[in-house]
Amino acid sequence: MTMLTLLLCSFIEPPQSVPATPLVPMKSPTPAPETKPGGSKFPDSWFYTRNGQRYADNLALEGKPLPKLTLEDWRGKPVDVNNNRGKVMVIDFWATWCGPCRRALPKNVEMANKYKDQPFLLVGIHDARRGKERIEAVVGPLNAEYPMAVDVIDSGSKSGSSAQACRLRYWPTYLVVDHKGIVRACGLQPSRVEDVVKSLLKEVPEEPTPQPASKSDQS
Repeated sequence: MTMLTLLLCSFIEPPQSVPATPLVPMKSPTPAPETKPGGSKFPDSWFYTRNGQRYADNLALEGKPLPKLTLEDWRGKPVDVNNNRGKVMVIDFWATWCGPCRRALPKNVEMANKYKDQPFLLVGIHDARRGKERIEAVVGPLNAEYPMAVDVIDSGSKSGSSAQACRLRYWPTYLVVDHKGIVRACGLQPSRVEDVVKSLLKEVPEEPTPQPASKSDQS
């Protein structure tokens, strides 16, 4: 392992509060507002924080529609995550070079399998800059069958367009989107993602049970 990798994956603060791999040099975050955007009902302790405060960039996404994300799967085919109304969707921004991201993958696989028969979708979005050539080697042994996409770098940009749209500050970053397409949680610790999924699945309206045709309808 190179010294660069060690530096990227080192914690700046205790692991329960700060994610392992910053996307950009850390700066003192803007204090989180007292009233969370979108009326988030999830405890701050479920999220990554710095100096006891949630990241303002994460909070800014909550309560708003998921930004338009431009993606490809790692074989180069377009992937559309913006047309999944009616489902609770987890988006995991990750990278093969990120140790904490890789440690969270088995939980992703477990969750995708557990809720496969419910209105639920999990999508992994890999860093656009480097490491995508190792996706198959990393996820293959895990039998990960959920969609796996790669972020796309726009012309003249140094990072993925979707990472910029979601104002990423660190890896992994989890977003959970409700059945209406609204971001309800951003910056969750991996161990708390399923708790949010369970809560949001309860909000999905049940599909009406088909009623048998009456005799008058059959005549």
